[in-house]
Amino acid sequence: MAGLPRMPFILLVLALLGGGLICLLVINTTLGATSFQIDHLQQEVNARMLQAQLLQAEIGEQRQPAKIAQEARNLGMRPERQPEWLNLRTHRLSAGGQGATSAGSIR
Repeated sequence: MAGLPRMPFILLVLALLGGGLICLLVINTTLGATSFQIDHLQQEVNARMLQAQLLQAEIGEQRQPAKIAQEARNLGMRPERQPEWLNLRTHRLSAGGQGATSAGSIR
């Protein structure tokens, strides 16, 4: 008769240990899946940062004066030999630097 009262206690301990092991398995599986997701997102961030750096380098190349001049020539533009200034009072064009001083003194 001494064996009967111990049996429910042993079953309770085994059930608790089994439940604990199952919980640990679920937690470990969830953490593993989350770890894969974090790795994937970090790789995606690194790829986006590399793409941004490449685009910044391309923008830097496109902003160089020689590149801008080449693109302008390709579009059929030509450099102005002598700038002309518009006098807003007389509505006349003036060549060279003489209109620059009067254009700077607008009242």
